[in-house]
Amino acid sequence: KLTFVQTKNNTALYDACYLGVERVQRGTHPKRALLLISDGQDNNSRYTFNELRRVLKESDVVLYAVGILGGSDVGSSLGMEGQGIMDELASVSGGKAFYPRSAPEMDDIFEQIALELRHQYSIGYRPPDFKNDGKWHHIKVKVAPPRGLPRLFVRSKEGYFAIANPK
Repeated sequence: KLTFVQTKNNTALYDACYLGVERVQRGTHPKRALLLISDGQDNNSRYTFNELRRVLKESDVVLYAVGILGGSDVGSSLGMEGQGIMDELASVSGGKAFYPRSAPEMDDIFEQIALELRHQYSIGYRPPDFKNDGKWHHIKVKVAPPRGLPRLFVRSKEGYFAIANPK
């Protein structure tokens, strides 16, 4: 039980996520997801937020963040900062951040993440004027459900890096 874990006030959140992304990328399963359970605070990492953001942006790993905010964190500047960090990391990877207010709600969130992973689709896209220029290219994904089907929800990365060809 996490209740009995002794904290030492040193959190290397960015390091843990960065190394987690690297490990997930080495895996053989086609769906690559990382589950982060945290308050979003980091005070002991070698990697920076921007380095972690970049590796998430470049990878095919989707990060789901579950925010655990203690009573004093909710609404505080530290709590808001942690929530902003988790929101950004989830968003840049095409994932989602959740903030449960109770243990039963947390169970529902984990079930929702598992269900989403089982029911997602991957699509491919190649622009007609594709160039391996090493730059970031923005994309927007929209779907129109066939008649009679309920509304579809799309969550995707905001773009892709066109890996530069070595010269």
